[in-house]
Amino acid sequence: MAQQETWLIKHAVTGRSFADSRKQILVCRLESADGVFRFTLQELPREAAEEIVRYSGELNVFRFVTPEDGAVVKHWYYVTPESVKFNDQTGELTFEAGSEIEYHPDEYWGD
Repeated sequence: MAQQETWLIKHAVTGRSFADSRKQILVCRLESADGVFRFTLQELPREAAEEIVRYSGELNVFRFVTPEDGAVVKHWYYVTPESVKFNDQTGELTFEAGSEIEYHPDEYWGD
């Protein structure tokens, strides 16, 4: 089994989901350099992209990575509001995050 990734883009932490790769096709590319995480999303419905831009000041991005060994790693990114852009010509949504919290849920559960 290959590594799997799940992506969620949410309004605040517990708010509604704007995008969820478990429920829709969501092509997301992540690059990082100098402490900045750059996201490019493709194939996102226009309405969802417009809502993400509208609520750019209140976004959280979650990435759940399940490697072949099955131990999930969760990543939580705080989006930089002014970086959120939707390119109407290409259909790409781009944004940046200046911080990431990585955690391993299996380390938080007692025996």
